[in-house]
Amino acid sequence: MKTPVGTTFVVAASLLGVAAVVQLVAILVYFGPGFAVVRPEVVVVAPLPTPEPAEPEASPAPPAETAEMAAQKVRLEELMREVETLEQGPSPDAALVPLEEAASLQPRNPDVLSRLASLHEKLGQIELAQGAWKSVLDLGPDAGRFLEVAEIRLRLLRPEGPASGGSALRDQVGLQPGSTLGVVDLTVKEAADKSTKDLRLAVKARPDETIDGRDVRINVTFYEMQDGEPVPTTSRVQSMWFTTPVDWRDEGIEILEVKYEVPRIGADGGPAPQYYGYMVNIYHRGQLQETRADPVDLQELFPPPLSELPDFGGAGDGAAP
Repeated sequence: MKTPVGTTFVVAASLLGVAAVVQLVAILVYFGPGFAVVRPEVVVVAPLPTPEPAEPEASPAPPAETAEMAAQKVRLEELMREVETLEQGPSPDAALVPLEEAASLQPRNPDVLSRLASLHEKLGQIELAQGAWKSVLDLGPDAGRFLEVAEIRLRLLRPEGPASGGSALRDQVGLQPGSTLGVVDLTVKEAADKSTKDLRLAVKARPDETIDGRDVRINVTFYEMQDGEPVPTTSRVQSMWFTTPVDWRDEGIEILEVKYEVPRIGADGGPAPQYYGYMVNIYHRGQLQETRADPVDLQELFPPPLSELPDFGGAGDGAAP
């Protein structure tokens, strides 16, 4: 026989049930319709894009050659080929027409202006030659190597004749009697920083003489004071021709530059020797043609041989070709 449940227990259980319902209602009222179970989320962070290396800024492209410039270039080449043919023909004066047209196309072209000046000289048109050479001078540094050539040519075209400094005995073509080659202009310039001395000389061939460059030797020697006596330098000496090819054709003058590096210290590490002067000896087929020296006593201290065999050595000498 079961034991009857007491009244007290039933009342207590009822009160607990009512309390639970009240709590549930309170929760629903507080959170409202948005109440939901919150689940943890996985946040995926996308990696930042790797920056691409910056491309170097392209330098501005040079202006494209226009059709007019291309046509002018082609026309200039045609004219210069025509000049070459006419100059070697029976009437070289006919080459003036294409040369003048070329100069009108490119009035600042030192090559064209120099060719024009040389042709005027060849034809004996001295004033026109002077004008063309002055146009080369007006180009300044833009004339390049032609600037030095123009300076020398203008000196040679002066009414007073070639520059002085050599032997006074000269014939009507400006050379020593009986010689095939000779110096008709010579200058020495010192660099602004006094590190070098540049000797430039214009060597002229006798008209109507055919000169083979292999038969020509030009010895340029610089001298320094050592123990109170002038001696040939052991410093570096270099030479180069301003005019090419070196064949003494057309106007018959070629221009040579010889560069002497001034020593900064002596050979034994002591004080640098003092520059004294230079001497130039020109040989053709082994025979002495002319000697230039400054000071002139170098010719007596170091008399050049009247003939010599080809010798490609010699300290302190600038030999050409």
